[in-house]
Amino acid sequence: MRVLQVLNSLTFRFIARYVIVLVSAVFAVMLLLFAYLSYGYFRELGDGIREELDTLEVVYRGQSLPGVQRYLRDQQSAPTGAHFSYLLTDARGAKLAGDLPRVPRYRELSGGWLAFQRALWFEGKSPDVDFLARSRDFGDGTRALVAYNFADAAQSGGMVFGTLVRAMVATLILGIIGGFFSASFAQRRLEEFSHRLSRIVRENVAERMPVEGEEGHLRELSLVTNSMLDQMSMLMQGIKQVSDNIAHDLRTPLTRIRNKLNQLRANLEPGGQEAVDRIIEDCDDLLSSFNALLRISALESGSRATADQALDLAVLLGDVVELYEPLANDKDIALRLEAPASCAVRGDSDLLFQLFANLVDNAIKYTPRGGEIAVALEGAGDSGARVEVRDSGPGIPAADRKNAFRRFYRLEASRGKEPGHGLGLALVQAIVQHHRGEVSLGDNRPGLRVRVELP
Repeated sequence: MRVLQVLNSLTFRFIARYVIVLVSAVFAVMLLLFAYLSYGYFRELGDGIREELDTLEVVYRGQSLPGVQRYLRDQQSAPTGAHFSYLLTDARGAKLAGDLPRVPRYRELSGGWLAFQRALWFEGKSPDVDFLARSRDFGDGTRALVAYNFADAAQSGGMVFGTLVRAMVATLILGIIGGFFSASFAQRRLEEFSHRLSRIVRENVAERMPVEGEEGHLRELSLVTNSMLDQMSMLMQGIKQVSDNIAHDLRTPLTRIRNKLNQLRANLEPGGQEAVDRIIEDCDDLLSSFNALLRISALESGSRATADQALDLAVLLGDVVELYEPLANDKDIALRLEAPASCAVRGDSDLLFQLFANLVDNAIKYTPRGGEIAVALEGAGDSGARVEVRDSGPGIPAADRKNAFRRFYRLEASRGKEPGHGLGLALVQAIVQHHRGEVSLGDNRPGLRVRVELP
């Protein structure tokens, strides 16, 4: 899986394309250079053959056949003439001089050039070598043919071309391998950056990306990210401050109204007392919402001190279930606890009690009459404890689960049917994050499954 991620990464694809284009460009340049050198070589070879024919013609006209024979013997014994081959024939095609045994079978090329192969014996082998030749008629039926053995040059050119191809292939392979490791390193750095940023957003928005020791674009990206986090924190802090101020400002007058209504209730007739009771309940509901909002803000900002103490989570869940059993029985709901004899964790007992009380209260609220609710605890260890609250209610659609922990968020289907202000799950998430845990929602088929994981 890791290899596929690297191969599909933008960095590797960019490096691979760059290596392929670079190798192709170098190969094309070297190929053009090879073609240019080959053209120059054969041009010089053609000039040399023509000059040799001119010399033979001058010797033949000045010294006749004996002079040509002496010249050929001198050329064949000289080191510089070792690669030229000669054939001098009369009008009937009979050989007069030269080292070629007979007129070879040749193919005609453009410009009067001839090409043929000839078997040469050396070291017990008879390879076919290529010759480039040109012939000339001296006017009296005598014809001279001068050929040049370019087998060594062709072999050398083939070796050069083969070496060039192998070098390009090796360069391509090494470039792809190097690109893979470079992309793997870059992918690892980006994954570390992404995981660190995700942890900051999920756990501690006050933390910042490290800049010390970073270089290049990653350092610039860290600086920009930190600036963005600073602006986000300022905006979030401003919104929280506004909501906290509203909650503070309204809680005090609501408390006064409630107290005055209590005093007024004592002097009213029974019918009037019922109306006042409903007003007092509304005030209690609003005060409860404001208190929950302020509690969430305190937990998220870290201003609330947590009592880090050892506690038995099984006992705490037992107390929660015992507290809500009468309410569950009123709706004919089977509420059961599935937990080991004991489960030791560390945390704030009051906050954890409120956390699970909110979950059980929500489960009872949305579970229809005759349903079931299970509070399941899995034992703690090095990986912590896991608690699941499962009900048989309508649940939360998968598309809405990511918004369920937002403040004041409620499903449209539940508005007006069940009391509440959409702060229960927001408070649950704040308490869980305060304890450095995780909370998630799932499908209980039917119903909702809330999973809380504590370290």
